[in-house]
Amino acid sequence: MNILSLDTSTPVLSISLRTSSTYEERKVIGNFSHSENLLGEIKSLLKRGGIELKDLELLICTKGPGSFTGLRIGMAGLKGISLASSAPIVSVPTLSVIEESVKSLWKGPILSVIDAKKKKFYFRLSVEGETVISDRDGNPEDIISTLKDLKNILVTGPDAALFASKLLSISPSLDLNVDPEAPRCLSYALEKLGKEKYGKDGADDIGEGPVYIRRSDAEEMLLAKAKESKNEGN
Repeated sequence: MNILSLDTSTPVLSISLRTSSTYEERKVIGNFSHSENLLGEIKSLLKRGGIELKDLELLICTKGPGSFTGLRIGMAGLKGISLASSAPIVSVPTLSVIEESVKSLWKGPILSVIDAKKKKFYFRLSVEGETVISDRDGNPEDIISTLKDLKNILVTGPDAALFASKLLSISPSLDLNVDPEAPRCLSYALEKLGKEKYGKDGADDIGEGPVYIRRSDAEEMLLAKAKESKNEGN
């Protein structure tokens, strides 16, 4: 099965292509612009894999939380490819993919983290495979009481080190371990969860979009203006 998987929810790009005879994954860190470079990365993978867009049979991406712009670019790109190839699209929560990327390597609690900016983070916590805190947007202070009674916690994700440092500045006694490989390439975990979801639930609805958790800056501005206009009307 020819499968293209990609994560554009953070500045780190994870992308992979599986064919009947090859598998290639790439992690791109640094000054990467998803809007400018994503299509080129996809074309390069297809060329090396010896297939064309029309040969793709399944498209998988993360659906958030994460960068508003990055998520839109990733999903829009796959929807365009889907139109060209008729391949179905499946999207998977970003923090679940981050957790899956280390689940087989770490038996203790797993805290998956993405910097949400504005002094907040997106995070998810699981203990022994059970979700303790589902995907949410919050401050480091919000999770301290839950972490105090846990031992040997792995903090992973593209912003693991930053979040761990903020947690320890508040509560130095926390038993935290920063994932030394973070940010990891998420492609293998993303493909695994995407295939599982497709086998269980089928493809995403054509109108399905990113999961943001919080409102975008543009939405916040519109709400503020609406509130201001309402107040002026009163």
